[in-house]
Amino acid sequence: MCGIIGYTGKQKASPILLASLKRLEYRGYDSCGMASLNGNNIIVVRKGTGRIERVNAKVDFLSLTGKVGIAHTRWATHGNVTMENAHPFTSCDGEYALVHNGILENYVELKRQLVEKGHHFTSTTDTEVLVHLIEENMKQAKDIIKAIKETSEQAKGAFTFLLLSKKSGDIYCFRKDSPLIIGVGENEFFASSDMTSFLEYTNKAIILENYELAILNDECTIYDLAAGKEIKKEISTIDWTAEQATKDGYPHFMLKEIFEEAEVSKQALDQDPAKLAELVTLLTQAKNVYFLGSGTSYRACLIASIYFAKLCHRNFMPILGSEFKTYQNLFDNETVLFAISQSGETADVLEGIKIAKSKGAKVVSLVNVMGSTIMRESEQFLTLNAGPEIAVASTKAFTSQVLILVMLAYALNNQLAEGKEHLNEVIFQFEIIMKQSDFIKELSKEVLNKQNLFLIGRGVAFPVAMEGELKIKEIAYIHADALAGGELKHHTLALIEPGVSCIALVPNDETKDDMINNIMQIKARGGIIIGISSEKLDIFDHYIPLAKVALEPIVIIPILQLIAYHLSILRGNDPDFPRNLAKSVTVL
Repeated sequence: MCGIIGYTGKQKASPILLASLKRLEYRGYDSCGMASLNGNNIIVVRKGTGRIERVNAKVDFLSLTGKVGIAHTRWATHGNVTMENAHPFTSCDGEYALVHNGILENYVELKRQLVEKGHHFTSTTDTEVLVHLIEENMKQAKDIIKAIKETSEQAKGAFTFLLLSKKSGDIYCFRKDSPLIIGVGENEFFASSDMTSFLEYTNKAIILENYELAILNDECTIYDLAAGKEIKKEISTIDWTAEQATKDGYPHFMLKEIFEEAEVSKQALDQDPAKLAELVTLLTQAKNVYFLGSGTSYRACLIASIYFAKLCHRNFMPILGSEFKTYQNLFDNETVLFAISQSGETADVLEGIKIAKSKGAKVVSLVNVMGSTIMRESEQFLTLNAGPEIAVASTKAFTSQVLILVMLAYALNNQLAEGKEHLNEVIFQFEIIMKQSDFIKELSKEVLNKQNLFLIGRGVAFPVAMEGELKIKEIAYIHADALAGGELKHHTLALIEPGVSCIALVPNDETKDDMINNIMQIKARGGIIIGISSEKLDIFDHYIPLAKVALEPIVIIPILQLIAYHLSILRGNDPDFPRNLAKSVTVL
């Protein structure tokens, strides 16, 4: 989940690396660092703990003068958040500096062996082992490509890294189980875990596969280490722009991305008819279909499974990414695994895909990032068309996931035209909800800014409530609990007492009467009800209005996102960078 960036070209590297590093900060913001090759042919390292701006104020990254360099922003896995554990790390002889994204699973044993051979370690991270292991392997190999290949065979886990060589001035870019993209500019090259980091400079990119090594200098040379040969790779054009990855006047990326939902949702529904029809055919013919997602994407799977049951009478079971192994025996060559991931790099989803494919299952996916690993591992795929999503808390991508999956459910039931009509009604309501942001802010201040919140819903509104709970916990740091309304009497009523706030999702559907009964149970014990509904009921203490549309529960999604956002701001948090979390979960 860390962010890595490398640059080589005709310009001073440090300003480019610093600007790129800031765009990667959503991938990790515990610590950061930079290494550059200066004019005296010495690798100079600057690093520290905290957000990038804070570290830069202390160490002055821009004082690095070289035209080649690497940088890193960290989300701690192995080793505490300290200056010593910040990347980059250097070899004992000072020949190499390295930054890494992933987890090295067998680092303890490798480190023991290296210490016995005289290597000195300065950190408690797994990453530092890699640079010393390459240094050690060079003693025998005498060739850096052979040394990296040997390292790749000795190391276990995810170890995508950038290695800067003092002697050659080259950057060696190796991928294993974490994303790595080469940006191709005019007489310059970039290497990064995320294409948004270099979009200001180029929209041309080469996407590396596992066990591929790119060597960057005046040109880009790529080797397939598994095959032991040099290869040619296609240069792709990225259709995102640098402007899309800016705040564009908004105080936070999250608010901007919520306000983009209406426009982005229109793009989400604009799918290639042939690809859509091909996917519908595959899903129709499959004996069993299982959704797979993690975090927010798993909530989209839950919502979709209900609509497929309602509209198509099909059981498309949702599986949580980290729990896939529990269900692996359900998969065979008559099964389709439908993977959902914004980044297309989610580690536990990728692990599930690997297992499913080993059992003969077909894999399809819904992703936002073109060229991502999950997309490339899929036989068929659709893209969200949401543009870059920078805030850690997913908003517009989640909404796009839900809309596309519901559209597929309609298409599977031969109601695509009717489905699009209903979904466009929802999108129109998104625009109206954005105008309620200030009202939601005041309501959050008056009623919801507490240590505990409950959200209840039934049917589709239940997983929508679950997504609201996730967002509130994720960025407001409030203990929130979402539950199906009927579950109240089984446990949560024990926690209801005078003044406890409960957000009640009451769409005008078959669940409405039962929801009213559940609300009365809370009211009878002094709870405060914030009702979200198309009808203002007397039992509501506070009311957020909805329009009466066919898919009311989906309209509630941005309301809950705005509640979470405003609660985060009221509590003095940065909603773009929630503590202990990172955007792309690329490690298990």
